[in-house]
Amino acid sequence: MTMWLLRPPDAGFFDKEQRRAVEVLFDAVLPGGPKRPGADDADAAEYVDRLLAMGPGTHPEIPSWRTAYPVLLAALDTAARQANGGRGVPDLDRPEATALLRGLAAGTLPDWPADALAQPAAFALLRAHCIEGCFGDPRWGGNRESVIWRWYGYLTPAATFARPSPTAADGGRTGEES
Repeated sequence: MTMWLLRPPDAGFFDKEQRRAVEVLFDAVLPGGPKRPGADDADAAEYVDRLLAMGPGTHPEIPSWRTAYPVLLAALDTAARQANGGRGVPDLDRPEATALLRGLAAGTLPDWPADALAQPAAFALLRAHCIEGCFGDPRWGGNRESVIWRWYGYLTPAATFARPSPTAADGGRTGEES
């Protein structure tokens, strides 16, 4: 059986501080607990770090995400510093990061830059990428060691797929015409 091979980029997209900020934010979006894995356990930040380092041939929205993330993370860091005594996103604990994201989702963070995504759209982007990084195929960089899949009981070996041959009963159609 031949499996499609994903070649990860040689380096990630984020610098060290940005990467840490994404880790903190993703942990607040999908926190783990003593009996359940979360974004940190799945290394969901690795997923988005790799994704943004890939070209638009991988996904057509990558160029816009590459533009959005640095502005979004800088704006969140400014909001975090204002609300948390000068501490930026990388230094927030989970409750502080959760409060920051709650304000982002509601669109209530002060001094939001005009060139950034609207706050609710920025939250939706972070949330979507966190979920993808937690529940997606580990070959993309998240869901480290299939931790989320294993916890849910969703891990089976890959199986060969073969489209059934057309029969007279279905008029010889393969389903591709539909």
